[in-house]
Amino acid sequence: MAKIPKTLDRKSLEAWLKTRPREDIVAIAHRSALRVFPLYAQRMLNDWARKRDLTSLPVLRCLLTSGVTRKYPTPEVKAAAAAASSASSAAAATAAATDAAAAAAAAAAAGRS
Repeated sequence: MAKIPKTLDRKSLEAWLKTRPREDIVAIAHRSALRVFPLYAQRMLNDWARKRDLTSLPVLRCLLTSGVTRKYPTPEVKAAAAAASSASSAAAATAAATDAAAAAAAAAAAGRS
């Protein structure tokens, strides 16, 4: 993986990530999630989490699975990742269409007032 510049703000990080291959981006996202996980796991020990039967194990399982599959992907995992990506894209398109329709309805209502 290429060396990351020492100082990054949001815009420069996004610009740098656009120059990197997808594998690098996934690796950075995975490492970021691993770094935050101890904080999340600690919060799951609080009373409010225990009352709701929340644990950190499902998140840990996802982190470990994604780490292994990133390094050693199987055909099944590749197919599942492609399906998840398609579903995510479809959900984003639906949300954008819903937002546009709501904005149009609000504009029409404002015009009648």
